[in-house]
Amino acid sequence: MAIEYLACGNIMSDQIMDVDGNLSESNMGGPAFYALAGMRLWTPNCKLVCKAGADYADSYGKWMDNNGVSRDSVQVAMENCSAFILKYNKDGSFEYTSKYSAEHLGYLKTHPEDIDKAAEGETIKGMYMAHNMDPVIWQKLGEVKRKHGFKIMWEIEYAKKLRDMMGWSRETVRKKVSKVLEVADMWSLNYNEASDIFDIPRDNDDAIIKELQKLPTEFCFYRVGERGAYAVTPTDAYFCEVLMPFGPSVDPTGCGNNSTGTAMYSYVAGDHPAMVAVKACISAGFNASQRGPYPVYTEESRAFAQKLAKEQFEKVMNAHRA
Repeated sequence: MAIEYLACGNIMSDQIMDVDGNLSESNMGGPAFYALAGMRLWTPNCKLVCKAGADYADSYGKWMDNNGVSRDSVQVAMENCSAFILKYNKDGSFEYTSKYSAEHLGYLKTHPEDIDKAAEGETIKGMYMAHNMDPVIWQKLGEVKRKHGFKIMWEIEYAKKLRDMMGWSRETVRKKVSKVLEVADMWSLNYNEASDIFDIPRDNDDAIIKELQKLPTEFCFYRVGERGAYAVTPTDAYFCEVLMPFGPSVDPTGCGNNSTGTAMYSYVAGDHPAMVAVKACISAGFNASQRGPYPVYTEESRAFAQKLAKEQFEKVMNAHRA
């Protein structure tokens, strides 16, 4: 099977803490794994590129086997996968506490060299990666991109806490973003991130979208929480509302990563921007229907997703024309 799409970066198991301090069971997670799960709903031609703990095999590994995803670019580098406790805030942001250490997480980071190795012998069209704005890393990613000829979807790893810690002004952050977008072809961010970066209230979609359209990138995937997401091009923006095909949300953890992985696949595969938003929101709906990633994609579930996508695409386009 030809591999065309890569989900690159961290996997990390999560426990959710509610407002009363109660903890959920541990579930599979992490940006790259949720992005992989989003892609896998729509295409089998994807794989995970990451470093992991040896304990990944009994959970993540079994999910990959059950969904026909290769393990050949997972490097076992430590005893345990990264693990975090997540506590959600009312605004949709969250606080996280590592069960291990920052050193543990750093050791398991995916490097450009890992992506280069994973792409060898494949015809890669696109890759997803959640990462920060370090210029050396992005210089190396640019070299890997040019070597293999694929496009990059960048999901920013950013919070106001980071800007405060580093002493960065908003102008500094915007300059760093623009430098990354000289390498990355697509950018994904949520409304809390956009609000802080552009100093615009997070519910002012129009103003934020205008700022996104000024950036040196061909596509932005702009996520607005429980409302849905926008597919933003330099000249247009298409909105898709949240789609919950199986009833109310059980757990939104990973929906941003999941939908962004899907948006990367859909955009690179040549879908209309409105369809990119639709497929991304459908993937997020599958993801939110239980804790952790959707367990097994069947022919029936994929056919259902395709049918729903066609129906919703017409709704989005009709609303856009109105």
